[in-house]
Amino acid sequence: MTKAPAPYVLWLPSWYPNKLAPFDGDFIQRHAKAAAMYNDILVLYAVPDEEEKVTGNVDENFTRNGRLAEHIIYFKKSAGLLGRVRAFLKWNELLRKTIKRYVKENGKPGIVHVHVPMKAGLIARWIKRKYDVSYVVSEQSAHYKMGSHDDFFDKNIIYRKEMTRVYREATAVTNVSVAVGNTIKELFNLRAVQTINNTVDTTLFNYEDSDYKTFRFIHVSTLTESQKNVTGILSAIKKLSKKRQDFEFIIVGPANKEFRELVKTSGIGDFVILTGEISYADVSKEMKRASALVLFSRYENLPCVIVEALCCGLPVIATDVGGIKELINENNGMLVQSENENELTESMDHLINEYNNYDRKQIATNAREKFSYSTIGKQFNTLYREIGG
Repeated sequence: MTKAPAPYVLWLPSWYPNKLAPFDGDFIQRHAKAAAMYNDILVLYAVPDEEEKVTGNVDENFTRNGRLAEHIIYFKKSAGLLGRVRAFLKWNELLRKTIKRYVKENGKPGIVHVHVPMKAGLIARWIKRKYDVSYVVSEQSAHYKMGSHDDFFDKNIIYRKEMTRVYREATAVTNVSVAVGNTIKELFNLRAVQTINNTVDTTLFNYEDSDYKTFRFIHVSTLTESQKNVTGILSAIKKLSKKRQDFEFIIVGPANKEFRELVKTSGIGDFVILTGEISYADVSKEMKRASALVLFSRYENLPCVIVEALCCGLPVIATDVGGIKELINENNGMLVQSENENELTESMDHLINEYNNYDRKQIATNAREKFSYSTIGKQFNTLYREIGG
């Protein structure tokens, strides 16, 4: 095994990019890259492989880039309820065994940092008991709103009790937005929740002059209807197209057959371009060719896509949910009410008419100063020093 530097910060994410899901938790990986500018970071993540795409047993992948080391463990998982139980036990066994090995070879980590409390927080609690190492919890999800995907309030009582213990035994808790941080603080009766925003690779997402003559709106998401309300966006596009035709709308995400058919039958095919799911680098290219971002979500925390758009100098139209209002002001965009398609349509129309009043270079400069790897990495470094790492 390649040794990790000691002392080091051990990261335990509940989501993380891997061979089976390359975009899963990519925002956590960007946080890791930011933190590794100032600290030695070891990411340890175990992922079940039900279809045996990587392994029929156990396979370990270790990479290092500067001060960031990533150790991804793939293990076979069986289908069904019994398979899920066995997978949890195997996950627990593999992580504990690997951590024991790291501690034996390198010594204890200075701090353990959990990203998304369940289920990685269970391992952090075990490390705290066994090795007397404090842990930090960072939450990025928007699952604390009733009706959201994977709603915390729909979880069984054991899950909710264990998550409560993870939060309350943490030395510090952070969230990417003030709004959701305050929700967590109240829900779990925490003393404090610090805000450390999502971060952006500003070598990719930055301002460039666009030579496109047609006004280009862009939407980037997973296209999940329950959260992103993509049918509401299509409806607003149709309404706008009846008023004017001097725009196009780029939709980036995994558009399935049904969604593509919906675009076609809605009569807006001449205005909408579907790219499908593309890489992080290609998203930046599409943003640099765009004029403005549109996000019409029903719930959010602090969307990475808005931060990325701002770093490209794009004005943003987005719903006033979660922490979005912490990002948008009169100088860089407009807020609309969730579900209000007429307001979205009017805002898109207004933005085209008033576009020259936005200073795109200044929007990008302000965002870069706030959300770059360097800025966010320094915030993590300060947190680690404050709790003795």
